[in-house]
Amino acid sequence: MLKMEKKNYLLNLSEYEGMSIRAIARRSGHHFNTVKKYVDKGDWNKEYKPRTKRPSLLDPLKPKIDEWLIDDMKRSRKYRRTATKIYNDLRVNMECGELLTVGKQTVINYVSRRKKELYKKTYDTAMFGLHSMCEAQVDFGRVLVIGTNGEEEEWHELVLSFPWSNAGFAQICRSETKECLCEALQRIFEFIGGVPIRMLFDNMSSAVVHIEDHGERKLTEMFMRFAMHYRFKAEFCNPGSPNEKGNVENKVGYIRRNMLLPPPKIEDIDSFNYNLLNVCLADLEREHYVKKEQISDLFRAEQDALVPLPRERFRVFMLEKVKTDKYSFIQFEKNRYSTSPKYASREMWLEIGTRELRVLNENYELISTHKRKYGHSFEPMIDFENYIGALCRKPRAFLKSPFFATLPEAVQKHLNTCHYVELKSMLLTLAPIIRDGKINDAATVLQISNIRNSDDFIAAYRAITEDPCMPEPVTTPVTPIQQPYLPKLERYSALIGGDA
Repeated sequence: MLKMEKKNYLLNLSEYEGMSIRAIARRSGHHFNTVKKYVDKGDWNKEYKPRTKRPSLLDPLKPKIDEWLIDDMKRSRKYRRTATKIYNDLRVNMECGELLTVGKQTVINYVSRRKKELYKKTYDTAMFGLHSMCEAQVDFGRVLVIGTNGEEEEWHELVLSFPWSNAGFAQICRSETKECLCEALQRIFEFIGGVPIRMLFDNMSSAVVHIEDHGERKLTEMFMRFAMHYRFKAEFCNPGSPNEKGNVENKVGYIRRNMLLPPPKIEDIDSFNYNLLNVCLADLEREHYVKKEQISDLFRAEQDALVPLPRERFRVFMLEKVKTDKYSFIQFEKNRYSTSPKYASREMWLEIGTRELRVLNENYELISTHKRKYGHSFEPMIDFENYIGALCRKPRAFLKSPFFATLPEAVQKHLNTCHYVELKSMLLTLAPIIRDGKINDAATVLQISNIRNSDDFIAAYRAITEDPCMPEPVTTPVTPIQQPYLPKLERYSALIGGDA
């Protein structure tokens, strides 16, 4: 097949230079028949020649093979049938065995080609306009809540919507970090019992580090691992085009207006989020605005086609290497957290979750656990249990520390009345009790007993907290046998004049 430029050249030699076909063949080097074909051609309209489809002996079995392949797509790769397994299943199947008139390689070739077509159809279908089943959209929104301090705070809602059925589910988060994004999606996946095949995001910083020159996204490591773990395909809107995920944009406002106003009071975020999912599920009992069917019925059809949950639950945390200062504190998001006095100016690991920060040493052993602080706080977060030993060696510093104010009132009162030597001894006695979390037992002892020194305290504390232990009887070969004493009461009966 000659290129169009070459065909035009041959035609020009004939039309504008008057050369014969044989002369054109000699000059161009093409065969006489080739030159004649294009010189004599009169219709240069573009030709459409559809490929004629030849019938195949495998045609009767293709629907069954496709059915098996579609079922396998819901499972992870190691649980899917191979082409050889499909061929063997066709042979032993009562309905398919008689129709199988082709060889093994023919089945293998069809399965290989069909897998590519099905996966391309599933994951490359257009997201916008006409939506397919099991495709979801994700977005964050802002909401007002009443925190544990009784004041209004601005938190965030993450919404996962299904445009095909118009179902939507929401979770409340403290921030829009990657940990909050992954944990909220994980709770929704577990509640609905599966994972959407494809999910559309905007270019949120919790998922996208930056956009490359050619439009590809560089994803955060946690989000990339999360998407691989739950086997969904993440796609992203064009920059500045939130209308491309209009369904979830509307759902964010709908859930805020109908489920989160007036601002709810949140004391336990886990129980609140679980109740919120049930409220979202109950909201599906209404009619779809276009299809005029119950949203709950449409969503149940989507649930049947969701990707199954993985066997292992994804641990939502980020691991960062940090360095302590000379006071053995680390800094994260402009907040300071304590470790232990012996870890001053050392490299540590920080395990970052949505609600907790766990400080680990170089061997990944737990040193301290802190509640994660959102926003800037001037007060450092201190795990005083790691500093008890150091504080006990400095009694006066202990009495002025913030930790002293957290002790029960009876303990504070007693320690304030102790002189220096007794105070130091008492603190060393209390240190293991505080580490074991039994400081309230110590307060009870100080309330009910007249404690003069640490020895009195130890005796009273053990008497109250320990079970009395009676020694076991000891028997040896020379132990005398204890004979029972049976008193004779006849004489006493005679004296008192009656039976005793």
